[in-house]
Amino acid sequence: MNHFTVLLKREWLDARRSYKILWLPVVFMFLGVLQPLSSFYLPKILKMAGGLPEGMAISLPELTADEVLAGTLTDQFDQMGLIVIVIAAMGIIASDKNNGMLAFILTRNTTLVEYLLSKLLGHAVMILGSVFLGFLTAVFYTFHLYQTVSVARVVAGLGVYLIWSLFMLTFVIVMGTLLARSSVIVLLSILVLILLKIVTLLGGGFQVLNPAHLTNQAVSIITSGNMLPYFFITVAVTLSLIVLCLLFATSYLSRKELPSM
Repeated sequence: MNHFTVLLKREWLDARRSYKILWLPVVFMFLGVLQPLSSFYLPKILKMAGGLPEGMAISLPELTADEVLAGTLTDQFDQMGLIVIVIAAMGIIASDKNNGMLAFILTRNTTLVEYLLSKLLGHAVMILGSVFLGFLTAVFYTFHLYQTVSVARVVAGLGVYLIWSLFMLTFVIVMGTLLARSSVIVLLSILVLILLKIVTLLGGGFQVLNPAHLTNQAVSIITSGNMLPYFFITVAVTLSLIVLCLLFATSYLSRKELPSM
């Protein structure tokens, strides 16, 4: 059995002990069901509640099925979901550095590449799988409460969004290699990722270099079936940044004064 397989099994064991394999899917499924239910029933609840002064009325726009699914990505996954991803990944490197486990692992002829890839792959399966299940839940309730949307558009849009989710995970891993305190990792990771999301609101051609712009691409695919300009460049830039983040983390850890180095 090679080192990489052993490290993956360790990630699976840690996920079971921390219940990540349970609470991550549950949280994203909750976020997935929240958007279609709130969009469909909120106008009815407000109408039944009443209590408004005479002559005053609240008018909410009627959403289409594809707009509800797009809202799941922008209003749920890119807000609460982003925070959940950061919290799930905040300690996967820092905890090993702080308790000496990283130094111990590297004394067993394990390379930093094997170590980091096991971290990335192990958590990517959990996080991307949870995002998939959450969006699948949103699709089920949207199709039930509204109407069906092209499955091809839904699958394509979700696939694009998963690339952005993978970038978020990789960025948190890099922050974990640089910092030791989980609270600081969470704070800085959330600030940077939210800043990337805010920048997308400014528009402009430079968005092609912004990984967060993939959410806009996913929304466009789901709602219209069309990609925004420079789609493939944005995907290539994001994938390149993921690779560069891993290379930087490997280089940084290799320069640390570890007993195994």
